[in-house]
Amino acid sequence: MYGADDFLPMLTYVLAQCDMPQLDTEILYMMELLDPSLLHGEGGYYLTSAYGAMALIKNFQEEQAARVLSSEARDTLHQWHRRRTAQRTAPSVDDFQNYLRVALQEVNSGCTAKTLLVHPYSTTEEVCSLCTYKFNVHDPENHALFLITEATSQQLAPDTHPQRIKAEIHSHPNSQPFHFVYRRVPNLNLCIPANQHNGNCLANWMN
Repeated sequence: MYGADDFLPMLTYVLAQCDMPQLDTEILYMMELLDPSLLHGEGGYYLTSAYGAMALIKNFQEEQAARVLSSEARDTLHQWHRRRTAQRTAPSVDDFQNYLRVALQEVNSGCTAKTLLVHPYSTTEEVCSLCTYKFNVHDPENHALFLITEATSQQLAPDTHPQRIKAEIHSHPNSQPFHFVYRRVPNLNLCIPANQHNGNCLANWMN
């Protein structure tokens, strides 16, 4: 049987063998951008373990035991934990006033999500132009921005303001989950599978 003390060296070995240089940056992004409520329990444990493993890899010394973190790495983790714990009531990225989480929904490739910089006064038409650029869409005239809930799918008018819509929804008590989706406008010549038309595939990438 292996215990918790064996997990860090094993994780370090696996990450070293994976040859994923971008992982270090992704871990730092998650540590700073994830909602603090998601950093408790197993999620926080595995994230800090991954950070510790990357710290060992970057500062590897053959004579150093693989399970021993440097004092600098331990201090960094302690400081991060104190800072992020103090922000437990902070909103998630999606709640920030100038950020909007939008998904591109395609018939063949499913959903891809991006967090976009969208000001409160930006119109849906402007958000669609931004989505066209960010998602590299070649036929923007056939796409539109939709507000998806568990029961409805509503195409937003060009002169509406997505950030204001988001703020209004959040202001209601017990507001239902919702998503902004940039996708093709349904028409008689385009057959969209039912499970994608009603937005069910969004569960794979949101929250």
